[in-house]
Amino acid sequence: MEKYIYATLASFSSWAGNIYDLLIITYVYEYLSKYLGMNTAEGTLLFALGLIFRVIGGYIFGKYADSHGRKAVLIMGTAGYSLAQAGIAFSPSIIVVLAFRSIQGLMMGAQWTAGTVIAYENAPLNLRSLINGVVQAGYGVGYAMTGISFLVFSPHMAGLGWRLFLLTGSVPLIVIPLILSKVSDVKTFSKKAETKVNVKEYIGVLIRASLVISGMFFSYYSVFAVYPDFVESLGISKSLVGEIMFASNMALAVSFIVFGRVADYISKRKLIIIGVVGEMIGIPMMLPLIHVLQTFSFMVIGLVLYTVSTGFWPLAPLLVIESVPVEVRSALTGLSYNLGSVMGGVGSIVMGTLVTLFGIGSAALWGNVLCYTALTVVLATLLTWNKGGNKIRI
Repeated sequence: MEKYIYATLASFSSWAGNIYDLLIITYVYEYLSKYLGMNTAEGTLLFALGLIFRVIGGYIFGKYADSHGRKAVLIMGTAGYSLAQAGIAFSPSIIVVLAFRSIQGLMMGAQWTAGTVIAYENAPLNLRSLINGVVQAGYGVGYAMTGISFLVFSPHMAGLGWRLFLLTGSVPLIVIPLILSKVSDVKTFSKKAETKVNVKEYIGVLIRASLVISGMFFSYYSVFAVYPDFVESLGISKSLVGEIMFASNMALAVSFIVFGRVADYISKRKLIIIGVVGEMIGIPMMLPLIHVLQTFSFMVIGLVLYTVSTGFWPLAPLLVIESVPVEVRSALTGLSYNLGSVMGGVGSIVMGTLVTLFGIGSAALWGNVLCYTALTVVLATLLTWNKGGNKIRI
């Protein structure tokens, strides 16, 4: 089997586990409150720490990966977040949970940065966008797996059940032997790493890519922070909503791969613009402002359109990867992507606050406002990408 296939499989699996561990904690807030005395502020901080420390980990370990190799950082990141998850599962107090979550965030940032870049660098030139799409599809798979695990464990969450549920987040440790035995850095890595690069020369690319990634995350998380509750408020059963969200995440994973493949033939910037326009069309359909349009079938069509259009996500990091030299590739890619994920968390908090103040019925209004604002920033950034600052260099 070609070595790039092993790199792709390892990166995909470790990224799916990364997202699984990021989100699984949200299913046990009730039990963290009951058994460890967690309050609302601590619950908010718990999720925020995972995102904030991802930025720090993405940049610090990205710099290390640029000088010492992606493989070592991929191993550290994957093993680190998996072991931290075990620590969270058996923590005796909420303070210990918060400490392990911070460590986990650092390791999550390390894993994504190294995994994305090592898969890209090992892939054949004519398959690089496709391979990146396959790796990023781990997001949708990891997200969907949290729901499946919860369905399995939900009848047994009392006592130690919720801790064992959290412990499933340590499963990615099984990927480590694959990375150790089958994955390698590109052969020319060590020689290139000796070259001195002026990072300031690429600040323009970093800022523009961060704006694009922040906008796409802000839009997505501001909607899906409350979308299941909004749909349920219209009379749709919880089980059907769960099935819809599972199908949506699997469709998202497939869309990542499709966009990745098409990007091997068409301009990535143009494809992202097409995806953003598709999201703009889908938003008012999945969140109709007119009551008569708030029907199950109409909203599902909008959800499908929005989800399929979101397939452009894996292309956004490539705007950095293909624009900067190998010596700073991991650091700048990890920084821009994880900064964007923090903005996604901000979008979730903003939406949650607005719905708390004005009621779940207002989700359609605020969802449209927040999404159109964020996506307009993305569109404007893309349309003016080459007008000043750094230009794309592949």
